[in-house]
Amino acid sequence: MKPDINILVVDDSRTQQHNIVALCQDNGVGQYCTISHIEVAENGVIALEKLRATHFHLVFVDLEMPVMDGIELVRVIAKDKLADAIIILSGKDPSLIVSIGTMAESDGLTVVGTFQKPLSADNLISSLKRLASNANKENGKEQQKVYNRLSADHILEGINKQQITLYYQPKLTCQGLLLKGVEALARWPHPKFGDISPFEFITAAEEFGVISTLTHYLFDIALKQKQQWQQQEINFHLAFNLSPLSLADEGLVDKIANQVENYALQPKDIILEITENAISGEVSKAIATLAKLRLKGFNLAIDDYGTGFANAQQLSRVPATELKLDRVLVNNVTTNPQQRAILKSTVILAKELGLKTVAEGIEHLEDFKYIHQIDVDLLQGFYFAKPMAAHKIKHWLQKELPLIRKELKLTCN
Repeated sequence: MKPDINILVVDDSRTQQHNIVALCQDNGVGQYCTISHIEVAENGVIALEKLRATHFHLVFVDLEMPVMDGIELVRVIAKDKLADAIIILSGKDPSLIVSIGTMAESDGLTVVGTFQKPLSADNLISSLKRLASNANKENGKEQQKVYNRLSADHILEGINKQQITLYYQPKLTCQGLLLKGVEALARWPHPKFGDISPFEFITAAEEFGVISTLTHYLFDIALKQKQQWQQQEINFHLAFNLSPLSLADEGLVDKIANQVENYALQPKDIILEITENAISGEVSKAIATLAKLRLKGFNLAIDDYGTGFANAQQLSRVPATELKLDRVLVNNVTTNPQQRAILKSTVILAKELGLKTVAEGIEHLEDFKYIHQIDVDLLQGFYFAKPMAAHKIKHWLQKELPLIRKELKLTCN
């Protein structure tokens, strides 16, 4: 659903004002949002008057202006929550513009673009796509909001009644878009609370000390499903997430190995994912468990890389086989020069450490094109497929994936 938005353009140059307004009124932006109203302001003081009189969803802010510069304006917008999102523009060095964007985000603002002037149509469209995507996510969060009333008994009941289940998201090769694997993702459609987010119930399971029970219950579901796919001659690897707390369980390795053996599967076809925070701080116990899993033949992935505090030295200590680049590094990478540089250098580092790379959270064609250029190994994201029930994987593989390949071939050529 396209959001209706009001736009304010703040720039002391009439030429730049007219350029931005003309781009916003172009028909090409209509597929991402409907622009209800556009106003302009030549400095920050006038902009604040307009912002306090009318709600604007998106504000274009020039950094260099008389009376009140863009930096001060951005901070007031953030402090008083006067707009939903901003785009920062300047004729200065890109690194300066990005740093102001970082400041704004740390103040709580949503920054959908940081660009040198003049603004281009491509940059505007990528920003509006991000704005529309954020609006849809926020709407979804409101619809799915659940008060945290979970207890250990709720979780154990969800396990015993088999309410908690798994969905699967495809992982594709960057070259050729071949299905390489799926990631198993926990879902809980609760009969009373509705859809409970994995973050909520997994966090609760960790807090109440039942994460081990939940882990082995879900792992059993995943292995049974993989066995069924193999019987249908559909072969790809299975990725499964482990809680960092599980790594302290001395019996974890044997339990997991026994579960895999019970389904006549091979450890080499299983990728166990841990978040990068699991290797921060005191790591000796975690590394011992991970090393034992590798000795058993399992592959290991460092998940959510880019959200925590792991560095190159810590990565070199972990016997991982795969590095999953979090959406914070991937999503809208084409709108942020520094983000592009960080992502590219991370891919190079991973390859030098002998790790396969997986780009998560791909939602836009532009991001896919860039990721394709820097030689990432695998792809995962809503642009290709959302997590789906197990019975839908075969149809997606046979019917939908060929259409995606065809469409991308036409688009990218």
